Amino acid sequence: MGETKWTEDQQKAIYTRGCNLLVAAAAGSGKTAVLVERIIKIITNEDKPVDIDRLLVVTFTNAAAGEMRERIGEAIAKELDKNPESKLLQEQLTLLNKASITTIHSFCLEVIRNNFYNIELDPNFRIADATEAVLLKQETLQELFEESYERNEEVKDSSDEFLKLVECFGGKKDDTELSDIVLALFEFVMSGPWPEKWLKEASENFNNKEDISFEKTIWGKLIIENIGFELNGLYNMLKEALEISADTEGLAPYGETIKLDLIQVENLLEVLNGTWEQLYSSFNSLEFTTIKRCGKNADKIQQVRVKEIRDKVKDRLQGPKDKSNFKKEIFSLSPRDIINNQKELYPLMKRLCELVSEFYKKYSKKKRDRGLLDFNDLEHFCLDILSKEEDGIMFPSEVALKLREKYEEILIDEYQDSNQVQEELLGLVSRKFEAEPNLFMVGDVKQSIYRFRQAEPELFLEKYNNYSFKEGALNRKITLFKNFRSRDEVINGVNFIFENIMSKELGELDYTEAEALNLGASFKVKERNDITYGGDLELNIIETSSKTVEDIEEDIISTEEQEEEITNVALEARLVAERIKKLISGEDGKKFVVYDKMLEDYRPVEYRDIVILLRATASSAPIFMEELGSRDIPVYADTGTGYFDTIEIKTIMSLLHIIDNPMQDIPMLAVLRSPMFYFTSEELIDIRMESKDTYFYEALKKLSDSESNDLVSKVSQFLMQLSIWREQAIHLPIDELIWSIYSETGYYGYVAAMPGGLQRQANLKILFERGSQYEKTSFKGLFNFINFINRLRKSNGDMGSAKILGENENVVRIMSIHKSKGLEFPVVILSGTGKRFNLLDINRSILFHKKLGIGPNYVDPDRRIKYPSIMKIALKQKIKIENLSEEMRILYVALTRAKEKLIITGNVKSLESAAKKWLTSDSQKQYALLKGNCYMDWLCIALSKHVAGNTIREAVAESEIDVTKILDNNSKWKIVLHNKVQLMANISEKVNSEVEATEKTFEKLGRVAIAEDIVKFKEEIKGRLEWEYSFKAASILPAKISVTELKRLSNMELMDEEAGKLYELPSLNKKPRFLQETKGLSPSEKGTVMHSVMQHLDLKNVSTIEDIKAQIHLMIIKEFITKEQADTVKVNKIIDFFNSNIGLRLIGSDKIYREIPFHMEISSAEVYKDLKQSKAENIILQGIIDCFFEEENGLVLLDYKTDYVSEGDEDNIKGRYKIQLQYYTQALERMTGKKVKNKVIYLFSNGKTMEY
Repeated sequence: MGETKWTEDQQKAIYTRGCNLLVAAAAGSGKTAVLVERIIKIITNEDKPVDIDRLLVVTFTNAAAGEMRERIGEAIAKELDKNPESKLLQEQLTLLNKASITTIHSFCLEVIRNNFYNIELDPNFRIADATEAVLLKQETLQELFEESYERNEEVKDSSDEFLKLVECFGGKKDDTELSDIVLALFEFVMSGPWPEKWLKEASENFNNKEDISFEKTIWGKLIIENIGFELNGLYNMLKEALEISADTEGLAPYGETIKLDLIQVENLLEVLNGTWEQLYSSFNSLEFTTIKRCGKNADKIQQVRVKEIRDKVKDRLQGPKDKSNFKKEIFSLSPRDIINNQKELYPLMKRLCELVSEFYKKYSKKKRDRGLLDFNDLEHFCLDILSKEEDGIMFPSEVALKLREKYEEILIDEYQDSNQVQEELLGLVSRKFEAEPNLFMVGDVKQSIYRFRQAEPELFLEKYNNYSFKEGALNRKITLFKNFRSRDEVINGVNFIFENIMSKELGELDYTEAEALNLGASFKVKERNDITYGGDLELNIIETSSKTVEDIEEDIISTEEQEEEITNVALEARLVAERIKKLISGEDGKKFVVYDKMLEDYRPVEYRDIVILLRATASSAPIFMEELGSRDIPVYADTGTGYFDTIEIKTIMSLLHIIDNPMQDIPMLAVLRSPMFYFTSEELIDIRMESKDTYFYEALKKLSDSESNDLVSKVSQFLMQLSIWREQAIHLPIDELIWSIYSETGYYGYVAAMPGGLQRQANLKILFERGSQYEKTSFKGLFNFINFINRLRKSNGDMGSAKILGENENVVRIMSIHKSKGLEFPVVILSGTGKRFNLLDINRSILFHKKLGIGPNYVDPDRRIKYPSIMKIALKQKIKIENLSEEMRILYVALTRAKEKLIITGNVKSLESAAKKWLTSDSQKQYALLKGNCYMDWLCIALSKHVAGNTIREAVAESEIDVTKILDNNSKWKIVLHNKVQLMANISEKVNSEVEATEKTFEKLGRVAIAEDIVKFKEEIKGRLEWEYSFKAASILPAKISVTELKRLSNMELMDEEAGKLYELPSLNKKPRFLQETKGLSPSEKGTVMHSVMQHLDLKNVSTIEDIKAQIHLMIIKEFITKEQADTVKVNKIIDFFNSNIGLRLIGSDKIYREIPFHMEISSAEVYKDLKQSKAENIILQGIIDCFFEEENGLVLLDYKTDYVSEGDEDNIKGRYKIQLQYYTQALERMTGKKVKNKVIYLFSNGKTMEY
């Protein structure tokens, strides 16, 4: 291939110097190539060459940094081929390895390592594992809340704002929701440069001492701006209605009413510049007169159209209570009420911000004590090193000034995804405010899709709107809008869509001619009758609410073997599968081909050329994989989930569970049945028959003492191996233990022979690596590793299956739109466009926004009501628009991945009702877009005006769209409507043909013919469509519940149902127990330590304090507990227990069992009292029994409690744990078949015993 021919704009981006330069590079415009070429030209400049290690190149990911380094190396090598004697190029190639081509976090890490002494940081720090950081945060939160409760207990302050926070925002059952809010707010503020400053300002925004009117607040200004935008839209809608009335015979009476409405809206627009009092008064005094009657000669179609427009306006301004409108949302509270609410919320928001600040300090201390840093620390510590404060103003430090001298230019890739912290950091080391600025930024704001990671596209937009195109300007911008990726069919189609839907209001940028993609790629034209390429863009709409099956032939068969539940996602996946089949096999005698740059010619499309993009893959991708796989289409989906559910990981985790504690029947049986030991079902039954009422582990031990036979020998070998592993678990690091298991069992090799063997081996290797990472954390031991993995699972931290797929594997790929960013594919199928946007975040009880601060619900505990405060409404409006704008950009990313063919699919319930939303006039289009619920809505609002949009327009009997405004441009679209019943018929036709083939086979073999009587297809389909799950209520129940959770549910006090005005509020009548009186470890951690010690003590040697201390010392050596944990154990309390009556009874028993887990089926109606018994199903109750022992006439159930118990509070404790002991008793009696004669609680805090 020859030399790259750069366009004029690309050359400007490559050669422009001496200014801050923003390059707005659209999709497929070659921005990475331009960036690499710019670097090459800088380091090889004949007049003023710059060594590559004097450039700072910042990329978004480590992979991008590696690719950038590789491409620069290849470019230097290419130049060396031309000039092999160049010492300059040779030197640059040598310097490349130490060049600062890096992510922002790697840059920060380097700054910190070189300047750790400036912030008094231990130089031996390490970066915390992500899960380790999560566990540490949860530990810190628990400790913080316990201390907050304890402070309140000590001072007996009933007015403490912490308790009010818990009451108002803790949730109905406990304080979990508040702890989640604290953690979420912490994560949020840490994405900004000055978290403490933000927290203080955010809380002080509520401190309205001077009764400032709401319109002067940050929230009021935003709401008024939004009202103005919407009022202008409503005004334009009324003007349209007035024009129709004036132009249509018989509608003059309607026009008179519309004129009065226009006057009211005009008055509202004028009042926007007034006070909030005036706005409140104006909106609450609106009166809409009854619309006048029209004559019989009125045009009925236009009459309906005008009335519908007027009703929309009226409903929005002061509609019925069940609909969203200005009066209900914004002007239901008087100006005085708003000020009062603001003042009442101030102490709560101040306390919330203080909690976050306290959490920040405690969490920071825990990390420092352990020598840990997390990713937030990297940015903030680096910021501390690079900045200094003087008189409240931040200046660059000496370190920053030295870096300014070092770096001749700072180049930032993917600038649209930067945030304010990164902006501050790179601003401190750049010369952007000096005479010769040196900041180069490249990106595309239309592809900013990481707001959930706190990316701020506003940073890009602010420069884009203020920088100049003029040469010589210190702040200059260049645009690259030539697309070198896609065919003109794709480019024209994408432009048409976004010209009609993307705007400043929705997308944060007007998609004008200046933003539109321009063709830059060159595809050969090939005139052949046997091939086809490119072609129209496709939109496939599946209507899922088909009402009849009259057009379906009745001789189509459905059999039990093929019967399946047809979901909308499955239907869409099936449609996609059929479309892929046609692409691969060809249509109408023509093969579909794609252009191959390597071959410089066309070739038939292959599976690897096709990608299916989904907004999210977790739930839909498995369905697509199943449907494609059933049609023999090779497919791969990187879902990011499912790792822990793979058979190989479940098997090894089961083994680790029984190595830690063999008294667990389910994991024990899983291991015995696994290929590691090959116990048959018959053998397991024989083992159980030997000992019916014990744990399976004890049954194994009992059998191993029997007379020798093959089964006894097999069991003995297993127990010996298990004993070896249990011993190794005490001494070996976790990763070595795991690899020892792989090696000794041969399981790693075995899974290689299973289907998907390479994938399974890779999954096992990840578990080994996770064990290695765990060993580097501050947590130790197998028990903690299992908890570590369990916490990872419970926090939705599924690691995803290992990635083993090569780029050239011939499979269809399924991926999320986010993962597709930066990639390109010959054929893109965008599916799931009918799925509603996920906007649940805006319904949280407290919202956060970088500029608007905090927006909480207003809660009145006395009246037991809550509703969104006006502050929250402001944040909700802003966040919703930002989220919708992000969705708009995500759609842009999806459509611009396609090189040659773009196919879109999606479901709608009813095309007719949907089309009524889509067919809008220009004056209503923006309103309709903002009300859009999914990508399909946006696409069809645009395509309803396209020449190919007849399918949409014809769905409405009398179209509301002005046919004279159909847009006839150069984009080519094909819109196809698919009927759900037709798709199902296709499925059944396939089944029918398979049955016919089977019948013929049977006949040939002389077998019994298939019965002639078949189920009529019409009834089959009707039954499927009308089928409803009989146990909907049970479907929302958890599969399992812990005893602790069940106890908490049982102890909840029911609130008076009539007391809540809008929502029920929690009743805060219990304070949490405190596990220890001293500080240090968290109370829960102290309790865990005490239970661990009690579990592992040798009860034959607990006579003296010295005996117990010696055993605890041995536990430290065996890494059951750490030295720090051991120091918290009060040995005298343990001696008191063993000297008590219950302690002596325990020691005197021959059969003692400790820390015994159990699983037991119970009816869900026992847990959820409002669930009808007829709808109840069994769920699994799980728990761990501290201890039980056997005496002559029954079992004794013993539960230790490390709660702090105040004098006289024993009865409350006894009542609190009554339910827990009842279920423990039930579980124990089921497991053992023996009667529990005593249930005992021992309180370590005061040495008292309570019997039930």
